[in-house]
This record gives sequence, structure tokens and C-alpha cells, in this order.
Amino acid sequence: MAYIASKDGKNGKRYYVVYAGPNGQKQWEAAGRRRKDAEAYLRRIRSELAAGTLGKNQSISFADFSTKWLEDYAQIRVKVRTLVDYQQVIKNHLMPFFGKTYLENITPAQVQNYIAHKSRSGLSPRTVNKTVTLLKTMFKHAIRWGYLTDDPARFAEKPREAKKEMEYLTPDEVRRFLEAANPEFYPLFATAVLTGARQGEILALRRSDVDLKRRVMFIHRSYHPQYGFSEPKTKSGTRAIVISGELTMILDEYMEKNDRQPGDLVFQNKGGNPVDPQNMMTREFHPALERAGVKPIRFHDLRHTYAALIIALGENIKFIQRQLGHASLTTTMDTYGHLLPEVSEGFGDRLDSLLFQNNVVYFLKKRPEGTKKRPIAGSNG
Repeated sequence: MAYIASKDGKNGKRYYVVYAGPNGQKQWEAAGRRRKDAEAYLRRIRSELAAGTLGKNQSISFADFSTKWLEDYAQIRVKVRTLVDYQQVIKNHLMPFFGKTYLENITPAQVQNYIAHKSRSGLSPRTVNKTVTLLKTMFKHAIRWGYLTDDPARFAEKPREAKKEMEYLTPDEVRRFLEAANPEFYPLFATAVLTGARQGEILALRRSDVDLKRRVMFIHRSYHPQYGFSEPKTKSGTRAIVISGELTMILDEYMEKNDRQPGDLVFQNKGGNPVDPQNMMTREFHPALERAGVKPIRFHDLRHTYAALIIALGENIKFIQRQLGHASLTTTMDTYGHLLPEVSEGFGDRLDSLLFQNNVVYFLKKRPEGTKKRPIAGSNG
């Protein structure tokens, strides 16, 4: 008999379909976060149990499965921008290699051969890994839909990616850059460097998203010139960013000067539409960097600059995660963890002063006979 069960985890409730497999052992199959998805999966399991086909893979070529996966999953679950990206990866990379092969005939060795082939062709490790990640996602659904019993890419060894050196501006470079900016774009660039918001998030800001009294900026959406407005990719992307007093005054003056409706964009062109990113980069951003005598960087590096600044101030890493809108603390640590040791200077002395102050404290553990007790740093003994 099959039924639905649920478990509460750190990321919320997850549903499972529980049933007795062909060997009589209880099986727990992940069915997603939505009850209706679990119910649909339960109906399929019950149908296959009744027909005696459970555990027997259906035959389908990679080409046909790709079409089915894009139509039945990607088109209804991901954003248009992500869908287009998936389509291009499948067409340009996965299809030429796996196209006519039936899913059940794809082996771990063949997947590893694909990785080696792509690496030898000159494709960057980052791009190769991107295609393998998509392949694993597709195989996960192939298992769930009854086309595979195991993931042939499960143990695939990806090429090592060279860690790209992070670029960010020093406080002096930030001041020079902002001073060199065109007054019309000064508020936009100041918002980027003083909030760490992404370019698309800044271009999508509406006046109602900025609460000057509470010094908070709300991120609800993002803008892309090709795909328009969309919600952030993750729940944590929707956030409230605490802003500084200086930025509050900059935005207050800017929005008062450009008197518009609450629903209007904060930063817009003369037609009331979002600022064109490419035009802004070519005509305003890079020239301002050059006038300031600052090294050429990407707009996204202003986000890194903001992170480096607040880390240098000793802000709590959890607060930094919330400000930047990272989905997990791991992402924050992986991206900016190397900057944290600079903040740890003097930690030992601060810990001693907190615990021991001027008291004489000795190690209480037993020592080998004949050794002297050693006072802890900061004591008078």
C-alpha cells in the first residue's frame, strides 16, 4: 500500500511517497514541497504497482526525454531567462553527444567521457560544469518519472575551476569613483556601492520600495533588458536592506528633485523606462572609473566592494548574508570568507580581556610532575 508522508526540515516541509518495493522493503520517494505534486506522484506509484511495472524503466531516447523535460518541467517551473539558458545548453552541448542514446544505456563512463570531450574541446571548466549540473537535474527527473533507476552522472568528476580573483574598490577608490561620476548617475552608483544590491535589482527599484524614514530599501524584483521584470530567483533574494544615513540623504534629494509617483522607477530614462544597462556601462560607468584613475571593474564588483567594506567593519556574517540576499550562509562564506581573517586580528586579546580581565588564572589541568603552571595571557602572574 502506498501513501503520502511528510518531514519538516530546515528548508520547510517536504513530501514523500512511501510504499513497499518489489523486494518487500519500504521505499521513501521524495515528491517535492507541494502536496499536490506528492498526490500526483502517489497516483502514478499506485498505478504502476497495480500494473506490475513499478521499477521497470520505460525506454526513451535522450533527445525525446529532453523535449519532454523542457515541456513538462522547465517551461512551467523556471523563469524565461533560465528556460532559454537550459534550451541552449541542451541544443549546443548535450544533444550532440547523448541525442540518440536511450537513457537506460547511458553509463557513468559515458558521462565522464562527455566531460573529458568537452574539456578537450576548449570549453571552460565553468561552462562544462554548468552543463553537467543541468544533466544531473534532468536525470533526477528521469528517475522520478520512471525512466531510470539510478543517476549515471552521480559520481561524475567535474573539471577543477580556477578561483577567480575578486575585484573590489578600496574606500579611497570608492570616493574618487563617486566624485568622478556624472551627477545624474551619482545616486545610482552610490546605491550600488552602499547597498550591495545587484544591477538588475537597482534598475527595478520603485520609489515605494525606498523607506527613507526607516532607512530601509526593499528588494522585490529584478530587471533584465531582454526578459523584463521578474521576482528574485530565491526567497532570500526578496529582502529589506538597511541603508546608511548618507545614502538616505542622497536618495531623498534625488527623488525630491525628480518628483514622480510612488509606483515609478527610482532610476529611469527620459521615457520613464528602466535605464539601459549597456548604455549606462559604456557612457557612464567605465568613463567615471577612468576619470577617477581607478582600475576597470564590472558593475557587479561594486557588490563585492560593499561586502568587503561591511566585513572590514566587523559586521556579523549572518547580517551580511541578509543584506546581500544569499540563499545560504555557505554562499556568503564561500564568496567572502577569505576576507574574514583580516577582521580576526587581536581576537585572542579581546577574548582574554572578556573572560579574565585582570584576574590571575591558571590552567587547572594536571601536568606532568616537575612542570610549572603557566599563566594565561593577560594575567598578572
